[in-house]
Amino acid sequence: MSPLPHRFLLTPGLQPSEGSVAVTPDMTYEASRGYGFTNTPNGNETALAVRAGPGDYRVRVTLGSKLAPSRTSLWAEDRRLMLAPVVLKKGEIRTVEFTVNVRDASVVTSEQDAKGKAPKVGLRGDEDIGRTWDDRLTIAFSGSAPCVQSVEVTKVSSRRVLIAGDSTVTDQAGTDYASWGQMLPRFLSDDISVANHARSGETMKSFVTSLRWDKLLSELRAGDVVLMQFGHNDQKKQWPRTYVDAEKAYPAWLKAFAADVEAKGAQVVLISPVSRRSFEGGKITNTLAGYDDAVRKVAGELGVPFIDLTARTKTLYEALGPDLSPLAFGNSGQDKTHHNAYGAYQIANYVAQVLTNPQSGLGLRPAADFKAFDPSHPPDPRAYDLTPADWPIMREAPAKISGN
Repeated sequence: MSPLPHRFLLTPGLQPSEGSVAVTPDMTYEASRGYGFTNTPNGNETALAVRAGPGDYRVRVTLGSKLAPSRTSLWAEDRRLMLAPVVLKKGEIRTVEFTVNVRDASVVTSEQDAKGKAPKVGLRGDEDIGRTWDDRLTIAFSGSAPCVQSVEVTKVSSRRVLIAGDSTVTDQAGTDYASWGQMLPRFLSDDISVANHARSGETMKSFVTSLRWDKLLSELRAGDVVLMQFGHNDQKKQWPRTYVDAEKAYPAWLKAFAADVEAKGAQVVLISPVSRRSFEGGKITNTLAGYDDAVRKVAGELGVPFIDLTARTKTLYEALGPDLSPLAFGNSGQDKTHHNAYGAYQIANYVAQVLTNPQSGLGLRPAADFKAFDPSHPPDPRAYDLTPADWPIMREAPAKISGN
């Protein structure tokens, strides 16, 4: 199969050069060609898909127009936010760069696996029609007036931040849902590749039995960072096959996962689960009691970085109050566990604050335009960095999301 062009021209009138090709709006993705558009029907995005094997890719996008002002939001794979919306005046042109992780479901850990006999991750729900586990790199554009001139793709080797967790962490594709894991790339430096392996309904046990943990470890390299946030489903006694008690079993699982990461020469960050929106008398009650303490204690015993999202999200919800806090949650605020774009954006900012703090010892840098948010003084959810036009409409969730 011939190599693909590495530069794709999206604005009419640009002249293709060696290694580049003009892509017109009518060119839907074709496997034989290896590139084209996979826009969501009746959506508000332009999604360019390029055939790509597993690995990390440096994406260079030139934005702007000589004819009109523009506002463009850039997303990758299943709606990972890569940068803040880029707002340009008429005639202003800007080139931005970011790094995207691409993976498939094969768990390659040996030469035999590499010959096509590898086991595969147990995909669930709508993952088989999503953009995360396919053979493509997908870059999507949205916004009130998006304008993309060209997209350049180059395979690289970058430092990775890999994420393990559940529905409060995963790359949500449902229209009114989002999680902090998919917002995190926007707040980290553009040379970092964020690989979000989290999935709705997961527990630490199911992460192992579905081979998600094996998959994550197979892609883990010395110097990488692994973020772990479970608890919402591990505490469910009605799920006896994956339930673990907070006092003994849950800490043991945390330690086992941490040991796997350290054996690879990577660093682990333990994160307590985000709070549920459970108000009593104007205060949030802790429905995850015991599980947040377990993460806190294990992090202290192991001497690894700890992010207390149970406490910080409690602060965030109480600062917004019972009336305004639903505007941080999915399903028009009816969901009390899972967030929308606003809620996920605020939480991801705090995660990035801890990760990029020099005292963490992780050596990660924030995005060049990073500005820390204070959970006790959150921005108004009706007017913040992302507008409704920035948020790309993707697909409806095929089933109710677990975790309430």
